Amino acid sequence: MEKKVLIIAYYFPPCNLPAAQRAWAWAKYLKASGWHPVIITRRWDHKINTAADGYRSTPNEIVHEINEEFEVYRLPYIANLRDSIYVQHGEERKTGIRKVLTFAEVLLQGFFTSVLPYKNLFAFALEYARKNKPDACIVSGNPFVTFKAGYQIYKQFGMPWVADYRDAWTTTEINFINRSAIYKLINSLEQYFEKRWIRTATKVTASSAPIAKGIERLTGTPAVALYNGFIAADFDGIGNEKFEEFTVTYVGTIYYGQKIEIFCEAFKQLILQTPGIKAKLLLPGMMYYKEQHERINRIMQGYEQYVECTPRMDRQKILEIEKKSHLLLHVAWDEQSGIIASKIYEYLASGTPILVTPTDRGSIEEIVQSSGCGTCTTTIEETLDFIQQEYLRYSKGEIRRNDTTAPGVLQFSRQEQVKRLAELLNSLPSR
Repeated sequence: MEKKVLIIAYYFPPCNLPAAQRAWAWAKYLKASGWHPVIITRRWDHKINTAADGYRSTPNEIVHEINEEFEVYRLPYIANLRDSIYVQHGEERKTGIRKVLTFAEVLLQGFFTSVLPYKNLFAFALEYARKNKPDACIVSGNPFVTFKAGYQIYKQFGMPWVADYRDAWTTTEINFINRSAIYKLINSLEQYFEKRWIRTATKVTASSAPIAKGIERLTGTPAVALYNGFIAADFDGIGNEKFEEFTVTYVGTIYYGQKIEIFCEAFKQLILQTPGIKAKLLLPGMMYYKEQHERINRIMQGYEQYVECTPRMDRQKILEIEKKSHLLLHVAWDEQSGIIASKIYEYLASGTPILVTPTDRGSIEEIVQSSGCGTCTTTIEETLDFIQQEYLRYSKGEIRRNDTTAPGVLQFSRQEQVKRLAELLNSLPSR
C-alpha cells in the first residue's frame, strides 16, 4: 500500500534557483518507491532575475496541483516591510532600515514565526497533518527556521520527521568569514533552536557527509549524507558541438573563501605563453553578484578580452554552455571539505572534463576521483601544466568527453539518491 510523505520545502519549481531542484527530484521519483509526495511550498510567481524578485508579494490564493507523481500546495508569499522597501528602493538605498528590520526578523523568528513573510506555511502544514495524517514528514532547509514546522508536527501528532540540510546551519565555519560579533551572537541563539528542534527529528539528511557528522555531533540525531545529484535527461537534446574558442566555464557565484585567483593566475600565464591563443574564461550569471563580479574584473585586469561575465541565465542555457565548454571549473572552499555546490553534479552529467582548483582534499575531490570525471590541482604551477595540456589537445582538434553512463558517474544521479531516501523513509517507525 502506498504511503504518504509530507515534504515542506520553501524552494520548489517554478522557482529557478538551484535550491529548488533537490525537493523537486524527491517529488518526481519517490512515487516509484511506494511513497506519495505532498509538497507544501510558497508561490513563485516571479522569475528570479534579480535578488529583489524573490521578495515580491504573490497573489493571495493557495494553488493546489495534482499530477501522476506528486501533489503540491503553493502558498501566498506576503512581503513584509523589509521586503517591500527592498523591492521598491533596490539594494543601494534604505540600507540602514533594512538592516534593522532584518536583524529584528532573525532575532525573533525562532520565537514568533508571525514575523516571517511565509508565516502561513507553519499553520497550513499543521492543519494538513491533522486532517490527512501522512506517514512521515520531511522538512528541507534552508530557510532553517522551517525546521520548526517539523518540530511542531512531531509535538502535536508524534509523526516521525526528517530534517534535511542543503547546507550546514550553525555548525558551518564559513559563515564566520568577515562576520561581526553581533552575527556570532545571533548564531548562538540559532544554535539553541537548532538543537531544540532537530533533537525531535528521527533522522537528519545532509548534502555531504562532513555536514551530516557535524549536525549529529551537535544534536545527537542520527545523520546521513544524501547528495543532490543530477538528472541525465536534462542534457537530452543538447548537441555535442564545442565552442570555437577554448572555453573554461565557471557556473555560479564565488565567495571570498574560494581562491579563484589560483586558476586566474594560471590562465593569465597560459595566455602570455601561447601566441595567438584562442581562449576564454566564461562565467555565466556572475553579473548577478555585483561584489564578486567586481572581484573577477580586478583579478583579470588587463586580460578583459579573455573573460566574459554574463547576467543570470535560464538553467537550460547553462546546461548548453556546460556541454559546449572544453573544461568546467570548480573552486573548492579553502580547508572546508563538506561544501558541495550542486553544480558539481551537473558537471558530471555534462560529460565535459572537470578541473577543481584548488581542491578541498575532501568531499569534492572524492566525487571527482570516484566518478573519473576530472582533475584536482592545488598550485598555480599544477594548474598551468594541466590547462596547457588541455589547450594542446584543443589545438590538435581533440575532444575529450567523459562516459556519463559509467557506474562511477551514475552513483550520483538523483534517481539513486531518491532510492536512498526511500530506504530511509521505510526505516522510520510507524505511527
